[in-house]
Amino acid sequence: MKTIKSFFIFFFSLALLSFYSCSKEGEYALQDPPPLDFKVYFNGLDVSFVNNVSSATDVSWDFGDSSSSMAGDSVVHQYNSIGNYLITMSATVDGQSYDYHKVLRVDKASSIKLDDNSFDDWNSVTYPDFQLGGKDNVLGGKVDYDANNVYIYVEFNAVEGAGLDSHIFGIYMDTDNSIATGFTMKGMGVDYGIEGNFYTGDIWPSMVDMVNGDSGWPFVEYNPANPIIPGTIQEENGVIKMEFGIPRESYNINSDAFQFYMSIMNSDWSDIGNLVTPDFDDKIVVKMDKQ
Repeated sequence: MKTIKSFFIFFFSLALLSFYSCSKEGEYALQDPPPLDFKVYFNGLDVSFVNNVSSATDVSWDFGDSSSSMAGDSVVHQYNSIGNYLITMSATVDGQSYDYHKVLRVDKASSIKLDDNSFDDWNSVTYPDFQLGGKDNVLGGKVDYDANNVYIYVEFNAVEGAGLDSHIFGIYMDTDNSIATGFTMKGMGVDYGIEGNFYTGDIWPSMVDMVNGDSGWPFVEYNPANPIIPGTIQEENGVIKMEFGIPRESYNINSDAFQFYMSIMNSDWSDIGNLVTPDFDDKIVVKMDKQ
């Protein structure tokens, strides 16, 4: 099987999978999901696949890249390039054979570590389009990504008398890279929003509800298991530096590009400023084409 590089083919494959997502020896309804599941762990192009069903036996894997299949409950496969791949897990459960299909996005590795109490790892992020500027009291930042998260670093002037935990952050994300879906804002189709303070845990993730939401602000409450991953935050000479991660799985970030707008506000919602591109555009486009 070949790498699914076309966005059209990607969604066409998903449509097919909705009808043919499993097979079994014997008769059963097509809409019944197969009793299979697996976990995936990324390290750049090295991807680990782990069977997540204890009763499954004779497990084998097709990695969707024309390589030979591999057997085992836990296997590691190295891809030659980034892209979307159709993974097939085959196994036996209670004497019946099943196939479970899932489209997987493989991307580059990142050197960003959110738990190292340091910003030094951001020195390795040198892509010109990943260097960000700022408006008003936002001084600038950077962005990076891997298969697990989108990482954002930002610096901004601290408001006099305000502590590190007194700011509100707003991130509005076009996760499918399509203005045709979501709420039109800053020239993008916003699918999800995150507001609140990332370090106090007072966060309000939301998703667009174009059917039931009002036309002015059609967002409804959304409760992903991991809404945000906080990293290091420091204040030095009146400048606050912070980093955090946006879990891609939580917001369905599986396209070949990710767009977002990020603003920073005081606790009374008055504006501090926002991140911008090197060309001073409010809409930041992260092209996920880096090898």
